[in-house]
Amino acid sequence: MNGVALDTTACRDCELQQRVPLLPPGCKAVCARCKMTIARNPVDPIDRPLALAITAAVVFLIANLTPLMGMSVVGIDSSTTILGAARETWLRGSELTAASVAFCAVVAPGLFITCMLVMLLAARRPPAPRWVGRLLRLSASVQPWSMNEVMLLGILVALIKVSQIATVVPGVGLFALGVLVVLLAALGSSFDSHAIWQRVVWADGTRPALSAPTLAKQSDVPPDAGEESTRRALISCTSCGLLSRPAPNAQRGHCPRCGAALTEPPHTSIQVTWALVIAATILYIPANSLPVLISTALGSSQSDTIIGGVAYLYESGSWSLALIVLVASIIVPLGKIVALAYLLITVQLGSVRNNHDRTRLYRLVEFVGRWSMLDVFVDSFIVALVQLEPLMSVKPGPGVALFMSVVVLTVLAARSFDPRLIWNAGRFKQMQHG
Repeated sequence: MNGVALDTTACRDCELQQRVPLLPPGCKAVCARCKMTIARNPVDPIDRPLALAITAAVVFLIANLTPLMGMSVVGIDSSTTILGAARETWLRGSELTAASVAFCAVVAPGLFITCMLVMLLAARRPPAPRWVGRLLRLSASVQPWSMNEVMLLGILVALIKVSQIATVVPGVGLFALGVLVVLLAALGSSFDSHAIWQRVVWADGTRPALSAPTLAKQSDVPPDAGEESTRRALISCTSCGLLSRPAPNAQRGHCPRCGAALTEPPHTSIQVTWALVIAATILYIPANSLPVLISTALGSSQSDTIIGGVAYLYESGSWSLALIVLVASIIVPLGKIVALAYLLITVQLGSVRNNHDRTRLYRLVEFVGRWSMLDVFVDSFIVALVQLEPLMSVKPGPGVALFMSVVVLTVLAARSFDPRLIWNAGRFKQMQHG
């Protein structure tokens, strides 16, 4: 086949079911309502991502096994790796922060690369075994927590801060990390999960029909059927995207391809998101008022808050980095809390206005959430580098763990919110009162 032919598919963000024409290689189709990408036809769906994944695996090992940077002052030297920064943060009393840094910088990207390698190797000779589907879901879950690009920027900010008091030398690991960020971005843009799902043996044991469009076989909806009749006739799987007929006796059933439960936007999405937003709001003020770093030099101590770090960067001439830290560490977390509260309130009120704007707002919140981890990475690498006792040392303050908790809570809140509720708010309100 020279293109990907899909009959009927559903948008994961707004749940609109629509016809998708034959796609030429390298092209994609977007939702007619919310403009979300609903189908792609990559030029090389297997071999190109596989080559990028193998290269990323090699570079990942180099980035984690070699020093990121070193510093020297009055003859005393120190250096650190990624895990070294997490270890030093743990030893200095901030275990929760250290675990988060290790997970976002090492565990999540390593697990994502491993899943990609195994999936792509298994999918080269279809049919791929059913466990490939589980790896697909796992990779989709850990990818948002892979924050190498945020860590890279955090290391650069830490280098500028430390360079004011010592000579700083970038290590091989830093350059490898920069290459890894590029490789992971290229891997994400070239990988198409639908191309893998088309090759996986279904949960019910059915072998995939590679010679014909799988989704077309699930639909008996006539081409002129309206949106409402189409919605009643088919149910979309939010895990693999397959459309299938609903189970008898008003039961939702399970997806025949991946085995996931077929459900409407759940009521619990609102409740869980509200709980996470409220918790993040409570922690936001102490996270920004308590010190994130406590420095000791020649017997005297100094505490620095996030605002203090921004002021330090500005006064030292790095106003651009000061602006980045201000936006990522103070404005973005507060903006996410306000935006998610607005989305929750409008959904609960059953609003059907400005759906496109609210969908764009949700996507923005989901995209920028990870960048709030910037200050956590900055503090961890400063703690790891500035251990030049008895001359000077730095340890994490109580504010860094609280701030990290705010970041994690807002990221989880964005992921727990179901964007389909924006487009089905009226139906959701009826269900609440029904």
